[in-house]
Amino acid sequence: MPGPDPRPRWPWRRLAAGYGVAGTAVLLAVGVVGDRTAATYTAALFSAWWLAPAPALLVLAAVRRAWRVVAALLVPAVAVLVLQGPYLVNRFTGDDAAADLRVAAYNVTHGRPLDGLRALVEQERPDVVLLQEVTVARRAELRALADYPHLHLGPLTGGRLGDGDAVLSRHPIVGADRVTGLPAGARATDLVTLDVDGRELDVLSVHLASPCVGCTPAGGEANPAGGTGEAARTRVAEARRYAEVVAGLVDRGRPVVLGGDLNSSPLNRPLHVLTRAGLTDVHRAVGTWPALTRGPGPGVARVDAVLVSGLRPLSSREGDRGASTHSPMVADLAWP
Repeated sequence: MPGPDPRPRWPWRRLAAGYGVAGTAVLLAVGVVGDRTAATYTAALFSAWWLAPAPALLVLAAVRRAWRVVAALLVPAVAVLVLQGPYLVNRFTGDDAAADLRVAAYNVTHGRPLDGLRALVEQERPDVVLLQEVTVARRAELRALADYPHLHLGPLTGGRLGDGDAVLSRHPIVGADRVTGLPAGARATDLVTLDVDGRELDVLSVHLASPCVGCTPAGGEANPAGGTGEAARTRVAEARRYAEVVAGLVDRGRPVVLGGDLNSSPLNRPLHVLTRAGLTDVHRAVGTWPALTRGPGPGVARVDAVLVSGLRPLSSREGDRGASTHSPMVADLAWP
């Protein structure tokens, strides 16, 4: 008669149930506390990775009829479907209409070479490029890009050692106004108006407050937005101010494109604040891949976005990052 199996059994049920309970608790904390603390901000930012095992574990638990484990995993698995499901659906519901405008948003990263931008221009040929972290040295290089006869350089943050945003356009720039009322520690930016074949289009190239975990800007100065938790709160305040600006434009029937580095994933508050103001997240609407734009491939979080109002999203994709720590987002749009 065979004796008991001396090999220890892998306690997968206990581990899976513990993961599910912990994941549910974190999601609840993110939903209630939002970006007010460093812990909840960070958990939301990296949610694409720590939530990823939930659907596979749920299927395994269902096959093994471990119903208590299924119950524990239900909330994290549903969260994955809500966050990632649209990309799968979009693969089967694409819009084949011709694009009227191609917009790219790209954080070129402070001081890095512009090889990625040149590749983006050559490969994608966007009509409008919204750039962030453009240093003084790189501004001269932007002026030499013959593909874009119209250039607006936004205000510098941090003086000559700092950086700012920029708008490259094939269409004439007919106006630029400083966005006022931003919180302390925020990067200044301008609302730029383009003449797109006789239609005015307002664009915002934005770079919300950086977490700057474990780093300092050139010159050894502290992060202007403070530590991770304080920067997260600044980021929400910035988003609220931009939302006010956008809502005023939407109410006047003006088409708007806001793009850039939000330093926020779809679970963080800033994106929700901006979409409630009347903007559509182009990638969520028509993208077919998660597009984790921050960090080396495959990336750690989707923090770069193109948001629109008064234009119809047709397609959205992630470009090559080049020397940057971000990859660009490219959106094809049509007039309604």
